[in-house]
Amino acid sequence: MRRLTGDPVAILVGGMALVVALVFLVYPLVNGLLLAFVRNGSDISLANLTLVNFERFFVSTSYRHAFMNSIVTSGGATLLAAALGVPMAFAVARVEIAWRPVVLALSVIPLIAPPFIGAYAWVRILGNNGIVTQLLIEYLGVRPPPIYGIWGVTIALALSYLPYLFLMVQGTLAASDPTIEEAARMTGASSPRILRTITLPLAAPAIAAGMLVVFIKALGDFGVPSILGGEMQVLPTLIYYQIHGFFNLNAGSAIAIVNVLLTIMGLGLLALVNRRSVSTLTGSSRGSVRARGVGSRIAANVYIWFVLILALLPQALVALYSFSLRWGDTLLPSSYGLDNYRSMASEAFTTMGNSIVLSGLATLCCVIFGAIAAYATARGRIAAKWAIDLTIMLPFVLPGLVVGVVYLGAFNDGPLVLTGTAAILIFAYFTRRVAFVFRSAATAVAQIDTKIEEASTVCGASWGTTMRRIMVPLVAPGLLAASILVFATLIGEISATVLLYSANWKPISIAIYERVLGNELARASALGTICNLATLALILMASRLAGRSMSDMFR
Repeated sequence: MRRLTGDPVAILVGGMALVVALVFLVYPLVNGLLLAFVRNGSDISLANLTLVNFERFFVSTSYRHAFMNSIVTSGGATLLAAALGVPMAFAVARVEIAWRPVVLALSVIPLIAPPFIGAYAWVRILGNNGIVTQLLIEYLGVRPPPIYGIWGVTIALALSYLPYLFLMVQGTLAASDPTIEEAARMTGASSPRILRTITLPLAAPAIAAGMLVVFIKALGDFGVPSILGGEMQVLPTLIYYQIHGFFNLNAGSAIAIVNVLLTIMGLGLLALVNRRSVSTLTGSSRGSVRARGVGSRIAANVYIWFVLILALLPQALVALYSFSLRWGDTLLPSSYGLDNYRSMASEAFTTMGNSIVLSGLATLCCVIFGAIAAYATARGRIAAKWAIDLTIMLPFVLPGLVVGVVYLGAFNDGPLVLTGTAAILIFAYFTRRVAFVFRSAATAVAQIDTKIEEASTVCGASWGTTMRRIMVPLVAPGLLAASILVFATLIGEISATVLLYSANWKPISIAIYERVLGNELARASALGTICNLATLALILMASRLAGRSMSDMFR
């Protein structure tokens, strides 16, 4: 096969991709790292390096509390998600239940809807005058703990990100080879012992991976703690406070690094679990056997729908709230109408238009760069392929607010100033989501035989013609599905957006957030419902194009 660098067009394209990687991926991350070791207001230089920004974690009470609150809420959300999600995954995979496709499809909705949109619904559910609170007081005489603080944040985060863990574990359990468990059962092993000694150890890597995803997502979440945290701060809200309150990028960068270190520790624990995990190698193509007993089916269905209702209740309440005209201390709204949608029509049109433009351009950047980088690593003779892979994948595991911090630090001054423009949001979104397209394109390119390209070259086609006439049409379906998924998940993005947006480029996520802070919950619900429906429609389109179910799109 001709080298990737053997054609002038290939050299030009590859060079442009390298420049983009250096300017918008490498430079912001390195600059953000250096800012953390310099005092606020000082230039980055060897003489100015200091640890004063990190000393605050030892001398400041607010820093220590934010650090511990982040660990407690993220860890608590992870454990709660595992406690609810693993049994649910086992029930769906190993018990013959009704409407399995519906269950899997509904389980994705909490992932489609941005968590902060459902966060304020918990106030109506478990607040002082919440629906559940009123029912508990009236029928049981029990008042639940206040929704604001660690308890409320932990519950909201767990139920928002639970589907990640559920889908990973359910897929593993459904596809596992049943012969080992059958052999154990034939030797007289009881079901609890088989579960403890065979099933759970085999599913351990999937459980650990799912728990890590929940932990990372919860650790970097800004919207839920900012709405339900009350006076409690976590690391993301502390970053926001330092930057918006004092515009102290150096302190914000230091907090971001601590946040990233916690993420790295989580990745290390996952690697440890995977090293100690067990695997099987058989020639069986059978899936797992499902229990058909009446008692098992009833128990499984009751539990599955209980968890689903818990996870979907906030989004259902947001939709209900959007139609409410008056909702005082009553259990449900006293009057309904479309006034919230009418009053927000102009703002919804403007902010949704901004979101579509920003997300669309960011998605286009992801597709172009991700496809080129994937082709270069798959076909090019590049010595440091691991470096390209790491550069693209690292921002994927970083919390959104961290990406916002490094972009604000890199492009607020200096040779390239992007602050206040649409470009800073576009490239921040690109940084956060390019890994989706890169992985999808890399998989598609790896499945194409190199002989097809060689035949094109032998026939005299240039590298550009080969790409345009052969490679692009072959990888297009996978790229299209990945791009729609990226576009859909960017519409409600808030973590990086909250630090980088400007008044001229306010997306719908910020409009919703501002309405929530202004206690205009009904109008915020109308905007949130519009955002959720648009995102859901895009995910459905992506699943159709990819020929996969919605649940498979998030595995």
